Amino acid sequence: MSRASKITLGLSCLATAVTVVGVHYVQELERDTLHQGPIKDAKRMAERKAALDPEKQRKQMFNKSEHEMQQELRKKYESMQPLSGEILTTNGNEVK
Repeated sequence: MSRASKITLGLSCLATAVTVVGVHYVQELERDTLHQGPIKDAKRMAERKAALDPEKQRKQMFNKSEHEMQQELRKKYESMQPLSGEILTTNGNEVK
């Protein structure tokens, strides 16, 4: 084999090895970046929740308790008088 072909073969092998190592390195970086995504999201949500002023937090808690109370009332009234799904007019006719 000539000297030029040996150099070409050696450079080709070196380029292939560098490419393989480079691809694995980039994959590892991408994997780490993807892993940091949910961590950053959780941190951002915690900061956002901490940044809410007390008035908004109080309002959210009130709305949540009001919603729960309405759900309980709905269950209570549906158990007392089940809904049929029919809509009746003042004449007693059913609307379809």
